[in-house]
Amino acid sequence: MPSHEIPPPAPATEDLGAPRLILRDGSSATVRLATPADRDELRRFFRDLSPESRRQRFLAAGQPPEAVVDQFCARSNPSRGLTLLAVRHIDGQNHIIAVAGYAAVTATIAEVAFAVDDRFHGKGIATLLFERLAAQAMDSGFLGLQATTFADNAAMLDVFRDSGFGIRSKSDAGCIELQLSLTPSAAGVRSAEERRRLATVASLRPMLSPRGVAVIGASHDRANIGNRILQALVAGGFTGSLRAVHPRAASIQGVAAVPSARQLPSDVDLAVVAVPASSVLSVVDDCAAAGVRSLVVVSAGFAETGSGGCDLQQELVAKVRNYGMRMVGPNCMGLLNLDPTIRLNASFSPVVPPAGGVAFSSQSGALGIAILALAAERHVGLSAFVSVGNKADVSGNDLLEYWEADPNTRLILLYLESFGNPHRFTRLAKRVGRVKPIVALKAGRTTAGREAAGSHTAALAASNDAVDALFHQSGVIRADTIDEMFDIAACLDAQPLPKGARVAVLTNGGGPGILAADACEASGLTVVELTADTRARLSQFLSSSASVRNPVDMVASAGGAEYHQAIEALLTAREIDELIVIFTPVDNARTPEAIDGIRHGIAAARAAGAVDKPIVACLMAEERDTLPFIVGAETIPVCTFPENAARALAKIAGYAAWRSRPAGLLWTFDDIHVDEARAICRAALAKRRDGWLTTEEARGVLQAFGIPIVAGTLAHSADEAAALAAVLGFPVVAKLASTDVQHKTDLGVVRTNLASERDVRRAFDDIMSRGRRATSDDRIEGVLIQSMIIGGVETMIGVAHDAAFGPLVGFGLGGIHVELVGDVRFRIAPLTDKDTDELLREPRGARLLEGYRGQPSADVDALREVLLRVSRLAEDVHEIRELDLNPVIALPAGHGCRVVDARIRVSADAQSSRDPDSPTRSAPDTVTVG
Repeated sequence: MPSHEIPPPAPATEDLGAPRLILRDGSSATVRLATPADRDELRRFFRDLSPESRRQRFLAAGQPPEAVVDQFCARSNPSRGLTLLAVRHIDGQNHIIAVAGYAAVTATIAEVAFAVDDRFHGKGIATLLFERLAAQAMDSGFLGLQATTFADNAAMLDVFRDSGFGIRSKSDAGCIELQLSLTPSAAGVRSAEERRRLATVASLRPMLSPRGVAVIGASHDRANIGNRILQALVAGGFTGSLRAVHPRAASIQGVAAVPSARQLPSDVDLAVVAVPASSVLSVVDDCAAAGVRSLVVVSAGFAETGSGGCDLQQELVAKVRNYGMRMVGPNCMGLLNLDPTIRLNASFSPVVPPAGGVAFSSQSGALGIAILALAAERHVGLSAFVSVGNKADVSGNDLLEYWEADPNTRLILLYLESFGNPHRFTRLAKRVGRVKPIVALKAGRTTAGREAAGSHTAALAASNDAVDALFHQSGVIRADTIDEMFDIAACLDAQPLPKGARVAVLTNGGGPGILAADACEASGLTVVELTADTRARLSQFLSSSASVRNPVDMVASAGGAEYHQAIEALLTAREIDELIVIFTPVDNARTPEAIDGIRHGIAAARAAGAVDKPIVACLMAEERDTLPFIVGAETIPVCTFPENAARALAKIAGYAAWRSRPAGLLWTFDDIHVDEARAICRAALAKRRDGWLTTEEARGVLQAFGIPIVAGTLAHSADEAAALAAVLGFPVVAKLASTDVQHKTDLGVVRTNLASERDVRRAFDDIMSRGRRATSDDRIEGVLIQSMIIGGVETMIGVAHDAAFGPLVGFGLGGIHVELVGDVRFRIAPLTDKDTDELLREPRGARLLEGYRGQPSADVDALREVLLRVSRLAEDVHEIRELDLNPVIALPAGHGCRVVDARIRVSADAQSSRDPDSPTRSAPDTVTVG
């Protein structure tokens, strides 16, 4: 069946329900649905538009009819119409600054229109609202939008052109009628991403590169948090202006003070708030009055304290948003920008690491202090550090976009406890990771809290599987410990990326070398066999008792000269991609000589042209305390133990391989009928609410997506079963059809290899008898009679819905022992072609698909197509909560595959994880627009 590549979803699809807009100038606004309570404010909004704006919006300069205002307020059902309002706090009140909406014209076409307050023209509000409306319209089943405007309305026409949607237009009497196809284009998606990136950077610049900083809550008490932050700013040599806010003091620590934030000078872009939680809201009002553009709220007492704190945090976020500001925190330790031209330390950390190229975001303040101390100890230079605290506004996703464009940042580290918007994280990480490595430490690997599962797939899919899948698909390096994170960071910051996974280990002690080799192989590196030329070169200067095979053990007598020559020989060998150098002191008097030999060997190899191969040292000597280990202008990472070096290099090699491969592509198929599948699911929900689809409903959903199913029909009597079997052809399979029965084999309600009508009748009666003992008659649909598949490989394909990440697609060996074996791997939907190929290779039993012990190879191409179709089903039919296709029989190559058994569970709230405002998720990320 013909298939074609499709672009990734538009960024706005990740933001449906998110309450924030980030405008082109970096300021923010609130976006929400209109309600009947907005009627008077909408009348005021239209009244205050200039005559020209009213003419462009309503094709007349007069006031809009009351009926029009009522229609705007009444649109709240996305399938019929929707109105979005953008709101800002102006002159002491919240005011509507933009209106956008669509109304259904037909079942698939809607008319769209928008208007923007004249004071906010040129800030990209209309562009964002249109993107949001288009995403919502697509999600509600509309295929196109239409609009009518004057030919001289250049701003509105630009919004439509910038969208990237296909446009048809015709002119008539000075007006233009436009028809837009709601099919995203790759160019339109790229443009939207770039607008978002530029807006995010503009919104965070006043925070991370402020002209001036004020500390609110500083005092003369040395233990006071505000005082410590002010002291850090002074001691760090902040290059901008500083102010303190104190009701009585004229100055604090030599910094001029003002009695109220309302009296701050206009160059203060950032205010650090360290006052009791009960005072924070009034401080925000004062800062807004002074024109402060960004806040770091160190104060605790918000969402981390429970429901009362959550309410207070929501008030804080709404206030900050409506003032157009950005905020880090609350409940954070502050931020640092170590750019020598800025030197901003707006934190209470007692340790400041050296300046460098590593940016760090931490969701834990306490851990953040430990991380800064470790960075200083390891001599890992930071470009910036942000403690995001409760992530009420600025999140790790925002920082990824900012650091993507930061010329001082080469590498990004993340400590995460939760994800606010995993789909946005995946999009950003895939893009940023192509130019700057991202290393993440994600807390919480246990399966505690996993929802009770009713399918094989859901039972096998833990939240940690979703995190692993997300990181793998987006090229993020996952560190298991803080120590490992800094081992990886030190390598990435100072060494080139490896060209492959072939590693050499050089040691003066057999034990450490063996430990390193074992760890390398276990982690995915190849301890490559050295060529005869390399072994011969090593034999020229090593003792006869040395081993010139990999790992190369020079034995304890080796000194500086041997290290020098061996390192040069190994690094210049064509079969080597990376090198681990281990030194264990035997004679402390000779240690300096050995260390110098390592330095000279590295320098000689670099001079000989081996400049693209990373080196990691493991120095089990006191000299390790003299870090950093410098060779000329190069820093050599030093790990505590050989295994640490091996694991760090292995993860870096995996990242390098991901980065070197072309990005995967999304595909769809021309015979997919999304509306049919949705209609089946919605009809089932209307009848029975949440639950499992019947056998016929499940088969209908699969058929709508072109997923091949074994031929079969439900029988309701023994005679009907026999007749159906005769039509299908013997042998056949008979199985109970009931949504109450999951493990049919365990109950004995499956019969295979039925070779005659007599066999079928007996099987029908026995299956029904057993079924009635397991459930009531009204819960039995009948007995499914299917053609019997002979041969092939049993696999399983499934979908499990994760509360944070959405649908996960799983693949592995199938059959009745699938949960016992647990040989299933997962990816987050939608799958690219690269994701699908990896899924097919990763299970331990995947070799069975290639042909094993004389068996023919399976039709892997057919399995690949089914995986891609299931991925589209999981993405396009939001009602699906779980899906099990088990088994899926992969027939010999060229003969396709068939789904034998299918179970699908639907839920009215299955798409809650797609809503950034869902209570199951952390604080939502922001929406940006150019």
